[in-house]
Formats: sequence, C-alpha cells, structure tokens
Amino acid sequence: MLFYNYTMKKIETIALIAPSGDIRNISEINKKIEILEKKFKIKKYYNENAACNYLSDSDENRVKFFEAAFCDNEVDLVVSLRGGFGAIRIVDKINFKKFENSNKFYLGSSDASIFLAALNKFTNVQCFHGLMVSNGFVENLDRNIEIIENNIFNINLTSINHKQARGKLWGGNLSSIVSILSNDELICDDDIILFLEDLNEPLYKVDKMLFEIYRNKKLKEKIKGIIFGDFYIEDKALDDLLLDYSKKFCCACFRCLDITHKTNNITLPYGKTVELRGIL
Repeated sequence: MLFYNYTMKKIETIALIAPSGDIRNISEINKKIEILEKKFKIKKYYNENAACNYLSDSDENRVKFFEAAFCDNEVDLVVSLRGGFGAIRIVDKINFKKFENSNKFYLGSSDASIFLAALNKFTNVQCFHGLMVSNGFVENLDRNIEIIENNIFNINLTSINHKQARGKLWGGNLSSIVSILSNDELICDDDIILFLEDLNEPLYKVDKMLFEIYRNKKLKEKIKGIIFGDFYIEDKALDDLLLDYSKKFCCACFRCLDITHKTNNITLPYGKTVELRGIL
C-alpha cells in the first residue's frame, strides 16, 4: 500500500512535449489530442515534422521546448507524448533554475524517468510516473486526472520478503536509471523506495543493470525498499533473480506488475514519501 499527501490543484491547461523519441503515428496522436481538447486547453511544445532519426528534434530544440513548457505560467500539467530515447542527451543542458519554483504537475515514464529525477531534484514541480499520450493517458483520462488532482493512491503490492519500508518514491525505467548513475547530482538526497520496470531487455541485461545499481554506493545506501515492476519476462528465472537481489539489498522488496509499459501502468507520485505495507 502507498500513502502520501500533497497540495491539490485543478488542471485546466495541459502542455504536451516530446523531449525524447521521434513522434510516431502522428495521426493517432492528433486524434487523442482532439479528445483532450474537449476538456482542456492544450498547448503543443514540439514540432511534429522535425524528427532527427530516432529523436523528435535536435537537442537544442528539445531543450528549448522543454524549458518553454515549464516556464508557461498558464500551464497546469505537462505531459510527455512518449518515451523512446534522448533524455540523457539533453538533461544536463536544461536550465532548471528558470522554473525551479514552478507550480506545475509533470507526467511521464520510460525515457522520461530521467526528467522525473531531474525535476524532482532541482524544482518544485510535482512529478508523476504514469501513462503518456502514446500509451494510454487519454484512454484513461478521467482516472489519471482524478489521481493527479485529488491525491488518490492505494496500490496493492506483493511482498517478496515480508519487510516494510518508508522513503521517497524514486526510479522508473531500469535502463534509463542506470544511464544517469554517473551523474551524482541527479540521485535523490533522501532515503528512497526504488521502483523499476523495463521492456525488451533479456534477463541477463536486467541482471547486469540491477548489479550496476547494487554497486553504486551513493544510491545503494539510500535504498530502503524496492518495488520490482513488469520486465516483460515470463520466466521463473526472473522470479529467482529478483529474490536474489532482494537478499543482496537486504531491504523490503515487493512486486507490482502494474508498474509497466502497458496500458495498465499505474500513476505514481514520484519523489513523495510513502510507506510500503504489502498485501501478502
């Protein structure tokens, strides 16, 4: 179970950004935006025709759009269109001081895990790990808006080792988190509940990346609990691997398959203090 509190806020204007991968299926994206426009004022901070190979735009333009969205005083919620790749190329170029006291919400996942870590560390933006426009935010619009606006969280977890823990929710996509370990400034300063998920990664790479976290002293000493999400691997060997790491980390460890790239991905209050009390 997860519990936390924060100041509630009504969402009226949403900014859409594409700071990572190229915008795919633009016709489908635009159909979803039309649905959003029936309930909210929508502002687009991206160029849908500026793809650079697997990136949505040049590094310079992605930084410009990112900063502009968060500096827009009219915007209440910023949502990423999709993940992909590219956050690691620009996160150190973004001037977070421009909007460090921004009273906004941000919603993203996958590659956006890097932005979640940075926004949580350098700004007052209230961050959420959850569905983006490309993979279910619009299809689950009312539920997602209710969660963000009204502070509704009650998530069932399966305990691996029957321990309890308290800390700030931090993490996201495993490969994205591992990519920022070389930058100590992005690592949370407080005790954390680390949550992780990934897709299209073989078991040996999941093992390799988990070990990279285990051997990072600064991060490891802050981990008070771990929530292992969905890794798209249906194999008992994954269960054995996660059990092994629960012993290595020697902290409260849980499973939650609803932390995923799939459309059932739950919305989590990133960077907020939570208590873990698993349902056995």
